[in-house]
Amino acid sequence: MTMYEESLRKAFEELEASTQVRIFHSKQGPLAEEFGDTATAFEMISSWRGIELDPSLQRCFIRFTMLWSHWRIERPGVKLAGEFRIRHPLYTLDVRAPDSDWASNESEAQLYSELRVIDDRPGSGTGAFAALRIQQGNAMPEVWYHDFRRGAFKLDIDYCQYLDVLCVTKGVSGWQYLFTDVSLTERNFRSFARSLEKSLEVFPELFPDYDYTDLRARLQERM
Repeated sequence: MTMYEESLRKAFEELEASTQVRIFHSKQGPLAEEFGDTATAFEMISSWRGIELDPSLQRCFIRFTMLWSHWRIERPGVKLAGEFRIRHPLYTLDVRAPDSDWASNESEAQLYSELRVIDDRPGSGTGAFAALRIQQGNAMPEVWYHDFRRGAFKLDIDYCQYLDVLCVTKGVSGWQYLFTDVSLTERNFRSFARSLEKSLEVFPELFPDYDYTDLRARLQERM
């Protein structure tokens, strides 16, 4: 397994192993090895999908057919929920954003048509998802987070960094907003602020192998 595959599997297994985490949905699919090594898979993405990706993204290439965890932590004073579902890029680059009348103008409609879902929350039922924005001539796709109640937000991290942070946050609800320019003091985001604040109190106890310094700083910047 690659370093990123190992890191993601470790995060998945940490949730499974914790006695304080209730798991609602859990699936670790096999590695899709039929597409060959990373370089070969990137060639397939180019020839099959017509998508040119920056070679630097090969370092975080993952081959899971699916890695899905939907979980909850509930104890006195603590209620946290989270979910992630990620897959092999050859699968995710086929997954367009769900049908929606969200777009209110031509620019938003164009954005929506360019999104390819890399991480979603089917168990939570919120319809929220993270996506790569695939644009001709841009080999380093932007990462966006879309919530049907709040709209679409560009994240200030790339795909590899997204996977890095996912391992730390375990997909806790709203973590993506730490990498946008929103204020978590706004009414639509206050529940996420409370959840993120509580997660940064609890996670160091449950998952001590990670550094939460950057997440704490980002939360403070948005409060």
